[in-house]
Amino acid sequence: MKLLVTGGAGFIGANFVHYWVKKYPKDKITVVDALTYTGNLENLALVKKEVEFVEADINDRPKISQALKRVDAVIHFAAESHVDRAIFDPSTYWQTNVHGTLTLLEEAQKAGVPRFHHISTDEVYGELPLDSDAKFTEKTPYSPRPDNLYALSKAEADKIVLDFYQKTKMYITISNCSNNYGPYQFPEKYIPIIVTNLIDKIKVPLHGDGRNVRDWIHTRDHSSAIDLILNKGKSGETYLVGSNNDRSNSYIAKKVVNLFGANETVIRHVSDRHSNDRRYAINATKIMEELGWKPEITRDKFNEGLKETIAWYKENQGWWRPLLKRKAMIMDSSKSISAYISLDRESGKTKFVFGKIEKQVEKKETVFDADKHFVEQNLVRYEIVMKNLNSKKWYKASSDEVKNEIKTLGINPSTFGYVEDLAGREDHINGDLILKLEKIEHADSKYGIYGIGSWFEVENKKKEKRMEGYYSWGWGPKSGAKLLVLVKRNGEITHLATQREQKFPTGSVEYTLAGGFPKLNESVLDFIIRSIQKDLNLSVTKNDVGLDQIISLGRLNPDSGMTNNKPNLYAVIVNLSDELYKDVKKGDKFEEDEGIVLWPIDKLADLINKCDDAYFLSALTRLNLTKNIL
Repeated sequence: MKLLVTGGAGFIGANFVHYWVKKYPKDKITVVDALTYTGNLENLALVKKEVEFVEADINDRPKISQALKRVDAVIHFAAESHVDRAIFDPSTYWQTNVHGTLTLLEEAQKAGVPRFHHISTDEVYGELPLDSDAKFTEKTPYSPRPDNLYALSKAEADKIVLDFYQKTKMYITISNCSNNYGPYQFPEKYIPIIVTNLIDKIKVPLHGDGRNVRDWIHTRDHSSAIDLILNKGKSGETYLVGSNNDRSNSYIAKKVVNLFGANETVIRHVSDRHSNDRRYAINATKIMEELGWKPEITRDKFNEGLKETIAWYKENQGWWRPLLKRKAMIMDSSKSISAYISLDRESGKTKFVFGKIEKQVEKKETVFDADKHFVEQNLVRYEIVMKNLNSKKWYKASSDEVKNEIKTLGINPSTFGYVEDLAGREDHINGDLILKLEKIEHADSKYGIYGIGSWFEVENKKKEKRMEGYYSWGWGPKSGAKLLVLVKRNGEITHLATQREQKFPTGSVEYTLAGGFPKLNESVLDFIIRSIQKDLNLSVTKNDVGLDQIISLGRLNPDSGMTNNKPNLYAVIVNLSDELYKDVKKGDKFEEDEGIVLWPIDKLADLINKCDDAYFLSALTRLNLTKNIL
């Protein structure tokens, strides 16, 4: 048999290739991989004589068409899976995960390929309640968070695969798997970060409260499940793959640290990751009962799997150390500002470092209309949000008038976020049952701040009814971002660039951060460039400042229960032009009555005592806890 494996130089794909070569040595394997950020030919070094490798993007029809000749089965792993990159560079995810999947299906059909298997993720099902025993099944409706563009793009890819099956009746199957671990995993991922940091005596980052739960499966078990699906799976069916091993991030951190032989004091809490769903867990009954699959490294053997993984990273430092220096590339919408993505091992997050990368820009051509794809993305987001709403009992019980108003708000870009926020509201609040949404009240947009009041009818356990209200911004939970802009001169950060502007109460002028609400489908990079220009009158495109780094400082929830305003905080380091504010030296303060303020870094304590803004103070506190910046 001849297999074509897309994404076969990535973590899960490479492990599958190793598995297949060992079990079926007479089969022929062609690996197609674009060798982007996480693709690594070294992953295939031990089997390079047994496989044919083709470097290609799955949207490259001529190369894909050639690679598909006389192929018996396609196993489709290829996908952009870097969640932080999705925030900064959303179009790449849509192009690879959605359009690439469709391209591959169409070319496979033309080539007469009899078998196609699509690899997906449990993230397409959204998140589960933290303190519950609920698990995803094949009947769970798709409900990824709209601000998790990776999950959203994978959900749409699954839909395309199923639609293609319905139209063509090609022998197609899908598997949605839980979190994988094992050898060859990129060092930015959770378990490798812990192990490699321990090896280098760096603190182990634990995001947020550490209670987020993921369902862990060893890549060998994932590969054996795909093997069974390829040989015995029913056409048009989806199979969930997991080993009943849902664990909290805190448990994982402590377990790996203990198995490594270190003390738990090396664990350090850091701000939470963007789009960090609370809990995933898979019920794999279908694949076990129908196909007879059983994981080898079960929940009670998890320690063995972790020990093996720890040992692999200890023994293969020559593999992962070069990857720490690897940098992915993103660009703004004008293709004039470029950045590298790299790993900040202290925070366990990615950081964005800007510089001249003309050679890489020239290497990868843009061959699609991003605006057109963004329109498609909006429709997908709308459909997913409406499906999620229709699963809520309180929504079904609401009047047709209220439902119609929600639908109207959902197709309006300026109020879509409100509907997205409603879709995330469960049927209970503090243990009481939400009966229905009674009324929607709109703030008058002429006053400058537009929001929506929602009034729910609620019933407690004594069957007593009351009204509960909350206020939402039109943009919903995606409430934008605030920027702590740090000015660098001659390689040294000397000032904080902020602003003084009119704030509530009317007439007061307060220190405040740049930033605010994004435009529809605006990437974080474009948002930051626009905000620095709008709020600080510093143009990146005109070279007033050059972007140096962007560091996530997490999300802030300053008024929980009153509104849904949870903006992201970023530290943005910029290199200031020598011609701009050249009279302001290190240690000098420059301040206008209203406008930009350049505050000396060594005198931040004085600014903190003058500042009342919660976002500002939180950003400064988190910046202070982030090493290697100031």
